[in-house]
Amino acid sequence: MLVFALGLIIFFSTSQKRIQSEKLTNQQIKIEFQKKLLESIIHTQEKERDRIARELHDDVGSKLNVIHLNLHLLKKAIAKGQDPEQILDHIRSSLDESIQTSRDISHELMPPVLSKFGIHSAMEELENTINRTGVVKLSINSQVEWKLNDDMQQLHMFRIVQELVQNALKHAQARNVNIEFEKKENLLCLNYFDDGVGFPKGEQTTGLGLDNLETRVQVLNGSWQINRSVQKGAEINIRIPLI
Repeated sequence: MLVFALGLIIFFSTSQKRIQSEKLTNQQIKIEFQKKLLESIIHTQEKERDRIARELHDDVGSKLNVIHLNLHLLKKAIAKGQDPEQILDHIRSSLDESIQTSRDISHELMPPVLSKFGIHSAMEELENTINRTGVVKLSINSQVEWKLNDDMQQLHMFRIVQELVQNALKHAQARNVNIEFEKKENLLCLNYFDDGVGFPKGEQTTGLGLDNLETRVQVLNGSWQINRSVQKGAEINIRIPLI
């Protein structure tokens, strides 16, 4: 009986240690995942800030310098009694271009149609904008009953669609792009298809223009995968929990 009792104690002690070890391992995995997710988010934000800074410096900044120079020329022309109309035209043109660039940057940060009318209207506007170029025929079917929790989640989902479309324009050489949404129980499913060159077999997604997409999917606690079994084009499936 003593041996049996000791064996039982050892068994339970070993089991408890194993359970605690597994819990610690799972916690460590979760911490590492959250750390990598945070690093990805920061990296994506820094890339976006760097792009905006370059646009402000190279575009808006240079035009403001032109306006500043033309103001000096305008002052001299007025002092000499010369006609300032041509200089004023240059100033007006530079101002209009600066305003348009600033508006474009603002729209990229938060599309007005998204904040005012919601994600379905934003998808429709994106579809119409791409189709007007004639480069790609884009079809987005988002008219399903689903609702994300807040504006930031809607923005992330909209950016995911933008990333997919931009990837098709830059890398896929596709003529037709279809994006379909469907709701399955507590999941929002996004299915992407195109008729482009597809993804190389066995190649990792890093460097294929999908890094930002992966980060945004992770922020939404979702998952995604590339279907490499398709014979032509590309297929990407994204799953986002709705609760």
